[in-house]
Amino acid sequence: MASTSTETVVLSNNQHEIVRQLADFPENIWADSMSSFTLDDQVLNEILKKLNKNLIEERFARCFQGYDLCAKEIEMLKAEVMSMLLATSKTMMEKLNFINQIERLGILHHFEDEIENQLQQFFNLCTNLGEQQEYDLSTVGLQFRLFRQHGYNISCDIFDQFIDGNGKFQESLCSDMKGLLSLYEAAHVRTHGDKILDEALAFTTTHLKRGLSYVGSTLAKQVTHALEKPLHKGISRYEAYCYISIYEEDESNNKLLLRLAKLDYHLLQMLYKQDLCEIIRWGKKLDMRSKIPYARERFVECYFWAVGTFYEPKYSFARQMFAKIAVFVAIVDDAYDAYGTLEELKIFTDAVDRWDGNGIDQLPECLKTTYMTLLSLNKELEEILAKERRTYAFNKYIQEWENYTRTSFTQSKWFLTNELPPFADYLSNSLITSTYYLLAAAAFLGMDSASEDVINWMSTNPKLFVAFTKHARLINDVASHKFEKERGSGTAIECYMKDYNVSEEEAMKKFEEMCEDAWKVMNEECLRPTTIPREIFKVMLNLARICEVVYDQREDKFTCPSYLEGYVKALFIDSISV
Repeated sequence: MASTSTETVVLSNNQHEIVRQLADFPENIWADSMSSFTLDDQVLNEILKKLNKNLIEERFARCFQGYDLCAKEIEMLKAEVMSMLLATSKTMMEKLNFINQIERLGILHHFEDEIENQLQQFFNLCTNLGEQQEYDLSTVGLQFRLFRQHGYNISCDIFDQFIDGNGKFQESLCSDMKGLLSLYEAAHVRTHGDKILDEALAFTTTHLKRGLSYVGSTLAKQVTHALEKPLHKGISRYEAYCYISIYEEDESNNKLLLRLAKLDYHLLQMLYKQDLCEIIRWGKKLDMRSKIPYARERFVECYFWAVGTFYEPKYSFARQMFAKIAVFVAIVDDAYDAYGTLEELKIFTDAVDRWDGNGIDQLPECLKTTYMTLLSLNKELEEILAKERRTYAFNKYIQEWENYTRTSFTQSKWFLTNELPPFADYLSNSLITSTYYLLAAAAFLGMDSASEDVINWMSTNPKLFVAFTKHARLINDVASHKFEKERGSGTAIECYMKDYNVSEEEAMKKFEEMCEDAWKVMNEECLRPTTIPREIFKVMLNLARICEVVYDQREDKFTCPSYLEGYVKALFIDSISV
């Protein structure tokens, strides 16, 4: 239950009082669970000294030896899997099934180029897949989803063979749970032109729910999980974690693939723990609880966001950088939404436009700390990116900070003065306050593939970015509505209700429909041909997927992190037996 506390500050000159309506945010729940990840500087230095002198204690020796042995076995298994993947004796469908297993087990990053080449060849050779009547629904659904997810615009006419004379899906399909699940997953990569897939989603959802009572336990687990979160909208690492256990139950599983997936998950989890250790140590130095007490302390959640954005081993530095920026996005967001007065927020906004530390003397200490610490972080990033000759990426990132604070100030003026703006005005402004232009720019900072052309593309491809940010804003608005309403803040839902004279529930459903519409646009804009690297599209979709996880089922799991407990434990705490 959200609640509101007030803070009254009497100024020393007794000119006036400042009354703040503070949000009663849930506290950080990870302090105890993550304590084993934290190493203070003294301990860390001792470890480094021992490493340099080759005097590693037995417990550290076992740790590093285990990492090394794991990495060596992974390399051997990769070579064997590569041979299977490139084997010329397999049919197209055998190859596609194998590729699907690789992707769902979370080991795609080891074989991306080879898989890309094979899918390109298959797509070029098989433009008339719909004419191949021998394929069942499960097979056709898999083909469609794989091609679309990799940007190949396969026609949904491939499903015409499953439509009856009345234009409906054949009733005989209702008992084919495996086929229904495949079609259900395929329906989530639909675009605006894929009317048959709109019907497919409704059809499969209904019959998958009905059929749960009579299918085997393994398939039932898959169906239940998919209904909660379809594959296309899930976070790669968590989906791999869930699928590894399901795949292990399959008697026909490929033992070699399973072993590789388990070892890879274990190795990446060790890497994430190392990253997270750095984030938590950095967070302790911030000392938010005493210096920035108004804001949500969400270091673990922000690193979770980073892993969802790019999980691959090569992005370790990018994840740490993104997580630190995300922490400050949340802090500044709380300054505008749940702490600052309009006068203070105007000073803060102007200071961000200058980035020089001047003009902030009138701010309370916690906002000064927020500003000066953010300024320090950005200077550090600027130096790093200058050395890499990627100043253009930093400049775009800084521009998005300025845009974000300006639009946040506009939003604060509306809601702090109890003014509900027209919904169209709110939505236009909130595409920036969604933070997703800023978070995309932050993600691109750590990506070599984010060239200057890609950075400019953020402004030159408005259709994709509008859909991307609109989805983030609307799904957040639905999730946070209850919390914001209970603490007396104006909300986007209320703007919509006022403009269109609808109930709260009708407004919520409309927002959810607009989110689905945004997904269709994103799916369409990511299709080939395009000059933008696929890696960039994947990061943008991953950011959208994080939103789907953090803000689904009308719950703001970032504000109330206990709802994210299962995800965080799976990625960083719970081990997979190898």
